[in-house]
Amino acid sequence: MLFLSTPCHAFDLYMEDIPDPGLKKLHGSDEKGWSFWDMLERSFKIDTEKFNGKSSFGEVLAREMSVNVGYTTAVRSIKQSNKDGNSPKEIVKQSFTQTIGFNGLSPYYGRVTFYQYADPNYQQGYEPDFSYSFGVANYAPDTLSIEYSNYGGNRLSPKDGEEFTDLNQGTITTTYRFEVPEDIVHLLHPDDEARILGWTSYNLTPEYQPGKWWKQWFGLGVSVPIWGNISAWAQGNIYPDSSQTTTGDPDFTYGFGYYDWSPGGFILAYSSYAPNGFPWGNSGKDGDFFDGSFFFGYNLDLQAIWEFLTGRDNGRKRDKASKTRPPWGPRYMEW
Repeated sequence: MLFLSTPCHAFDLYMEDIPDPGLKKLHGSDEKGWSFWDMLERSFKIDTEKFNGKSSFGEVLAREMSVNVGYTTAVRSIKQSNKDGNSPKEIVKQSFTQTIGFNGLSPYYGRVTFYQYADPNYQQGYEPDFSYSFGVANYAPDTLSIEYSNYGGNRLSPKDGEEFTDLNQGTITTTYRFEVPEDIVHLLHPDDEARILGWTSYNLTPEYQPGKWWKQWFGLGVSVPIWGNISAWAQGNIYPDSSQTTTGDPDFTYGFGYYDWSPGGFILAYSSYAPNGFPWGNSGKDGDFFDGSFFFGYNLDLQAIWEFLTGRDNGRKRDKASKTRPPWGPRYMEW
């Protein structure tokens, strides 16, 4: 099932210069009035200050690129046939990933992830050899993001009936992020200065099944800090056209874990993209906790590696701003 075989896509989004995690609010009581044009400027303005001509091309790449290596395993086994439809057996879906991203023109980014499956004979047609995404990704409150992602059955060496990639099978997502009102925050978190990030998104897939076009759905989510780098998140989904959905489309998704997205940091997290159904629904969606998966990832410190290889490591400590992030965003944000 797709949610078991490709859950790592939840951990693939990249961003430069995320502040350290925390709970304390940064804005005061003298906030400016809201402006649509100010929001657009915050959302799409390119950060050019870091390109001052003092760094070599190699130094810029080491600073602005991100590399994450990861391992994902399903919680429980499923009975599945091999890629030829034969020899069914009980297997625990497992995969290894390498994700390479570039965010030098922040907030504009690009990313590609390569997958290796523990048992390649049981790789299904919808399980990709690689996935990719690009777009404008903002994670501070009161900003817009516009992104394209493709997690379809992309093949590095396509055979008959397969494609290198099909752009129509990707998804275009527009996301608006906001701070959850304080009255609601106080119900969810004991810290008086806690901040909780919320978001709403609109998603559009041009060809979601062969010959079937323009699937759309809306998402509403929230990320709740727990302690340090530990946080939890959840998102509910609404599908305007029920004829476009199947029992595999979740009513909600969720996850929790330890997230350190700085260079040299690691991630250990659980997530569920199973067909979870709302208790009041009658859709037949029966996902549960054991339909989720665990992800362990490590972020390479490319800048430290570059300094070591070129002999430019002066031994001084330097700031290690996060270059990668989960889709629900950090909980300590700059406006």
